[in-house]
Amino acid sequence: MRRFVLPESYAGGDFVELEDEDFHYLCRVRRLREGDSLPAVDRRGLSCHLTLEKVGRRSCRVRVQKKGNFPVEGPAITLYQCLPKGSKFDTIVRQAAELGVGRVVPVESRHSVPGLKDAAGRIDRWRRIAREGFQQSGAARLPEISDPIPFRNIPADRGSMDEESLGIFFHQEPLETTSLHEYLSLRRKDIALVVGPEGGLAEEETVFLRSADFVPAYLGPTVLRTETAPVFAVAAVRIILLEKEKWKLAQ
Repeated sequence: MRRFVLPESYAGGDFVELEDEDFHYLCRVRRLREGDSLPAVDRRGLSCHLTLEKVGRRSCRVRVQKKGNFPVEGPAITLYQCLPKGSKFDTIVRQAAELGVGRVVPVESRHSVPGLKDAAGRIDRWRRIAREGFQQSGAARLPEISDPIPFRNIPADRGSMDEESLGIFFHQEPLETTSLHEYLSLRRKDIALVVGPEGGLAEEETVFLRSADFVPAYLGPTVLRTETAPVFAVAAVRIILLEKEKWKLAQ
């Protein structure tokens, strides 16, 4: 179900005036008219119901009826994506939003090309892209796009963990025989996924992640593009979790 995302300027009132991209999306793309309604969510995850009260030439006024927190099933997924070349991160952010990732963290790793200073200037664009992907897909979560961090800060950013937390890094070589199914067979409340840039993760980075209790996973011998690998990884995790209760052993 598609849900509109209220702008950051929304302060919680009963009415909000929408302009520019928000007005264009509702009244030009969705072609809504006065009296039409649609589900929405604010930046805090509060579920709302919007009704268009007045549509002008360049803005519209909507009534906001609050409903409470939108129910989200399954563990929250954080994607630590090492920064790739060019605009590939734009594609990764959009696809992560469509797949229901809860948070995307840009990471500067050894093989990353752009620096943190360069990436920081693109945060606003990535957040707009995430919002668009969320609105178009009807995903359960509006992803948070965090500020870029250096690779060594991943454990600190992830915070404290317990036995229901899981950290996985994806590597181009099979470093362990344990499968994703085995990792995900236990109850998990949150999952952190680390995906490398072009060239993958350096050896010292995999050693560092192991020391921080991340486990390695292998997605097979196929060489994946940088923007394809995180989609493959997140989709594999999501499907396993989705079908977990229906697993059956072959007879």
